[in-house]
Amino acid sequence: MPLNGVVQPEFIEIDEYLRLRAYHGNFIIGLPWYQNQVVYYNSEGITDKLKIPDANYVKNMYTFLNNNGELYFIEVKKDNSFIPIGDVALLEQNPPIVIGIDEFRGIGIGKKVLNAIISRAKEIGFKKLYNTIIYDYNIASQKLYESLGFKCVGIQGNEKIYELILS
Repeated sequence: MPLNGVVQPEFIEIDEYLRLRAYHGNFIIGLPWYQNQVVYYNSEGITDKLKIPDANYVKNMYTFLNNNGELYFIEVKKDNSFIPIGDVALLEQNPPIVIGIDEFRGIGIGKKVLNAIISRAKEIGFKKLYNTIIYDYNIASQKLYESLGFKCVGIQGNEKIYELILS
């Protein structure tokens, strides 16, 4: 159990077209997202084409997120079935989100997903989400987090650090 004493739901239904599905070890689903240079740059700050992640990198990342919080695939309903388009993890420290497929970015999915994660965090008793790192060039993510009430509480190099008080 990733969060001590907390049972992770199999699904978090957001609306009829959007849901979160608990991660169960199939890390290969996320591999193409992190091999996308735009996604990798915005999430990890790395532009070196030689450092594009391999399957082992994604497996290790997902294992860490799953062992330290609740990891979910973001799924959208398309042609009457749900398909994974990204991932999100509920962690008190630096909860990440990735919309891995271009056509689903910038249309409000991230905001709905983060709202669901914030609700889940409150439900299980988190007092705040903190050390959320967003690169200074990732203006879209800064606007997203700020629109949900996150406040920038520090800057380290090219990283802005955000937190959200939940109580």
